[in-house]
Amino acid sequence: MDGRPEKVMNIRKAVLEDAEKITEIAQVLYLDIPGFDWHQEDFIKKQVERGEYYIGEENGKAVGVISLRERNGMLYIETLAKAQDVQLSGVGKRLVEFAKNFARENNFKILRTTSFYEYGVKDFYIKNGFRLLPESGEYGGHKFYRLEYEI
Repeated sequence: MDGRPEKVMNIRKAVLEDAEKITEIAQVLYLDIPGFDWHQEDFIKKQVERGEYYIGEENGKAVGVISLRERNGMLYIETLAKAQDVQLSGVGKRLVEFAKNFARENNFKILRTTSFYEYGVKDFYIKNGFRLLPESGEYGGHKFYRLEYEI
């Protein structure tokens, strides 16, 4: 113990008023791909309105975001990002655990995600119990990993 209080992260469903904070955090996802809009506030607002975005907060400060979407009977982590100033603090792991619990509670058997090679987070997902699927994907000339976790 180093005397500092343990960080407690509260994860809650995002509301439209959170869109600016989410957009700020999501800037780390930007890639130079025509039509890439996952980091744009208008796109994020649509996801928030559909109830797909969740925000992680520590002491009232937004430290991470995750969006979850049902597709083809599976739950997908569409977006996972953490604020740049909280790298290596366990925020990503806690957001993934939230997604696993959400999947379990909503009777999904599979939790999937994709991640562009440039993000360099394949090993993060594998450490968190995901398995790498054999077929990679491509979007706008950029390859991405496909990963899945069985609930």
